[in-house]
Amino acid sequence: MKRFLRAPALAPLAGLALLAGCSGTHSAAVSTAPAGSGPASSGPVSSGPASSSPAASSSPPAAPAATAPSPGSAAAVVAASLAALKAGRAVHITISTTLSNGSITYADDATADGGRQYITLSTGGDVTVLYVGGVGYVKGSAQGLAGFMQVPLAQAQSLAGQWIAVHPGQELGGSSYADIVAGITLSSVASEIALAAPLTLTAPATVAGQRAIGVLGRVPASQQPPASARVTLDVAAARSRPLRETVVASGGYKSVTTFSDWGESVSLAAPAHPVAPAASPPALD
Repeated sequence: MKRFLRAPALAPLAGLALLAGCSGTHSAAVSTAPAGSGPASSGPVSSGPASSSPAASSSPPAAPAATAPSPGSAAAVVAASLAALKAGRAVHITISTTLSNGSITYADDATADGGRQYITLSTGGDVTVLYVGGVGYVKGSAQGLAGFMQVPLAQAQSLAGQWIAVHPGQELGGSSYADIVAGITLSSVASEIALAAPLTLTAPATVAGQRAIGVLGRVPASQQPPASARVTLDVAAARSRPLRETVVASGGYKSVTTFSDWGESVSLAAPAHPVAPAASPPALD
């Protein structure tokens, strides 16, 4: 599901992420570079200004040429981790999201072209999302469909326990097809854990028994996060794989995502005899 999906049963803060995570809470963007890593960087480095020779002044100055992030920079660490995630065969992802009035837990298995999510609400209810062959399949309890997918209660009760096939252009409750299948494949997970500048390196740490490099940043504006949201991505120093991501925001929000079981075997098959989402009632004139 899309990271910053609104779920009224659990999310009192508009736009809070329901699919994301990372580790630790950082109150200041102070960079502490790992030994031998070079200075932290918030992005590509531009070349210096052109010389002011007479020949140069007779024509418009050339735009500064951007260069790749320096090795060991915060931007390079993030880029390498996203590339490693996209290149993986499969990975298991566990997400624990805490809100001021409840929590949501995800157990995901992501592959290059599909995946599966089990979503559990602390207030009761559950939803399973399966993405196979370009179709999003959803099955859940009535409480899960109503509380998480924003399906009207009467419709949720009639659809409970059945696989619902959602094709491109269709909606289920308050969720579009794009919302439903977002964050399931490896590439879409990578897009959802991306960080926006300013980026700073944090002190080296050990995460899941591995030496890790942390990067502190912001959630990209395209995901419509709360202004207070901050993200830390912990990346394995040895293989550049993401290990953990933590998103924190005001109002008691925290989401922790962990990655494990790289290269796991994931069996995906379209369910038999799925039903279609119920049509929306016609608008009143």
